[in-house]
Amino acid sequence: MTRLRLALLAALAAAPAPGPAFAQQAPGAPAATRSAAPWQVDWGQYYCSAIRKADRNRPFATAFVMIPGMREMHIALIRQGGGDVPWDVSDVVLMPAGTRYGVINGDERAGGREIQRLYDLPLEFMDALAGAQTLELRSDGRVRERIPLDGVQDALAAHRRCLSEVGAEWGLDMAALAALSRRPNSTNHLGFTVEDYPSEALRNNSQGRVVMRIDVGADGRATACAPVASSGNRDMDNVSCQSAMTRARYSPALDAAGEPVASRAVFMATFRLPE
Repeated sequence: MTRLRLALLAALAAAPAPGPAFAQQAPGAPAATRSAAPWQVDWGQYYCSAIRKADRNRPFATAFVMIPGMREMHIALIRQGGGDVPWDVSDVVLMPAGTRYGVINGDERAGGREIQRLYDLPLEFMDALAGAQTLELRSDGRVRERIPLDGVQDALAAHRRCLSEVGAEWGLDMAALAALSRRPNSTNHLGFTVEDYPSEALRNNSQGRVVMRIDVGADGRATACAPVASSGNRDMDNVSCQSAMTRARYSPALDAAGEPVASRAVFMATFRLPE
């Protein structure tokens, strides 16, 4: 299987990009914040996104993407029309405070569009974003783009409602997760290997992502697993939970006092063929 260079990833920080129509509107978001310029708040099968739309000065949309219940978020820069997307961004900086966050780059094409992803942002980034005026995209200290953040507070309020409602649909207690000093984490990528790629899906060139709700005890053992956002392939969904229950190893959640506690969280597995 390694000869085929199959990528089977326990992608704890990954989310699919919004498609050409940016999926659905944020549940419960008032009409004024759903698509009012320059922001749009949308949700899809896996994620909630607050999106700064492209304009004549900036030929790409900037999406702040989170999967409800996960430990990290990322930014997606989505090319619109004939313009360019900034590549090789090493840092994002919130101005005027100058708060800097290092990022990891990942690029791909989805829905016929070029997408640059900026990974490894902590959840605290969204709180800091609410008080910023401009987002700078930098490459080794050089400013590549400045994205204005006027109106971001209303967009983030709708974004938080999206996270809360989707999390509730998935059976998550978002308040309980927020109260933890550390969320549960898999220490061995949910135990996946490339041999877990379902053979029929491989023959059919099928790819997919599955989000699983996993209960992790205070001893670091998984006690339950259920897909909450399907890959669309039953074999992928099944093998994901099988590995999460039998081969995955976890560090348990910690409460506010730093003590291990049982917790329910979500994890994502991505089944991706070589490009």
